[in-house]
Amino acid sequence: MCLARERSQQHHRAFRRLVEPEANIISMVKGTVGSIFSVILCIFIGPWSDRFGRKPVLVVNLIGFATSAVLVLIYCLFDKLSPWYLALCSLPETVTGSFPTFFTMVLSYISDTSTEENRAMRMVVFEAIVTVGSLLGSMGGPYIFYMTSYQAIFGIAAICHFIALLYTWFLVPESVTNIETENKIKEFFVLDNVKDMMNVAWKKREHYKRAIIILCVGLLTVYVFIINGSGLTFQYLREKFGWTMTRYSVFISVESLVSMIGSFLNTYFLHTVLKVTESVLVLVGCVSLLNASLLMALATSNAVIYSTIGVRNLGSLISPMARTMVSKMVSQEEVGKVFALINASEFLISLGAGPLYTLVYNETINTDPGAFNFLSASLFLLMTLMISAVISLQLKSATVPTRLYEELVEETEQTAAASQSNVTTIG
Repeated sequence: MCLARERSQQHHRAFRRLVEPEANIISMVKGTVGSIFSVILCIFIGPWSDRFGRKPVLVVNLIGFATSAVLVLIYCLFDKLSPWYLALCSLPETVTGSFPTFFTMVLSYISDTSTEENRAMRMVVFEAIVTVGSLLGSMGGPYIFYMTSYQAIFGIAAICHFIALLYTWFLVPESVTNIETENKIKEFFVLDNVKDMMNVAWKKREHYKRAIIILCVGLLTVYVFIINGSGLTFQYLREKFGWTMTRYSVFISVESLVSMIGSFLNTYFLHTVLKVTESVLVLVGCVSLLNASLLMALATSNAVIYSTIGVRNLGSLISPMARTMVSKMVSQEEVGKVFALINASEFLISLGAGPLYTLVYNETINTDPGAFNFLSASLFLLMTLMISAVISLQLKSATVPTRLYEELVEETEQTAAASQSNVTTIG
């Protein structure tokens, strides 16, 4: 029995080594081509939605997701189709914008329908819901597969997409006021839209807002780059501490749960009650993740690894607070443009995260498999410097009105003194 099981495992490993190279190539082509096309589309959609509305884009985007899910389900019904057909199944979601467009529209919608007081909490709620959905999918997917089949998994995915589509179509109201109705199609692929999007970041604004927006876009881009490169954590823990996938899944689940609860509590007490500014919370989050990365890199026991869950708790504030801060610096007519710029930058730059982190890991696997955490730490340090510059500019801009007032008072006093002197001379 044991001999048969061992032979079965050896056969499975040999088959996996045979299949993985082609699977990785298909995944790379699908991800790279799809991401680039989706980002280009997002660049046009963001400015367009500021004029013609968010809801049409969301509906079309969800139709693309639902169609791709149905195609994958159909693909699973056939046993001998080439795996390249699976890549073609993602075509509908790609040509309708995929995730860059979806996140741009949802974030713009939240900004449209919220006030400056409750926007940060709504951003946190959105990211928490995304985390919960990802957690349920990653944890529940394997169990559903073992109890049923691939067809059941992708069937459930298709049903979820259609529920989201119907909910958006019938129950979600349009958030943009004064919608334009003429030349909707004609105005879509207009290069002026791209120009307007870039102008959102580069046009001159009072109180150093241009520099702050550029720094925040850069900060969010670096943050997503790190997140996309952190997929090697399991390999590191398996290599150094002998972790299994089951143990790692529990670790990630607990980390996600603590992060979600922490983001709610931290936002409520620090931002809503104590009125701590978004920029300060982003700074605290960057320092939190910097320390967690160093702990992960230098860990010598499982206890240190577990401690990073608490240390990185405040890091979940970075994304919602930075996005909230940017949305407050632009007008409602520019919200779609600025979020399109942010998401396009994030998705494009993140394409290089996997290759870079993999290169570092492969070069150091025999000496220090956790060395890639030092790369993350250095990038978090860069983010810390960037948000520190933002805070410095905010403090500097806060002194401008006071300085102007003091200069005005001084000028008034000098004028009054000169007038009094003239009166005395005449007398």
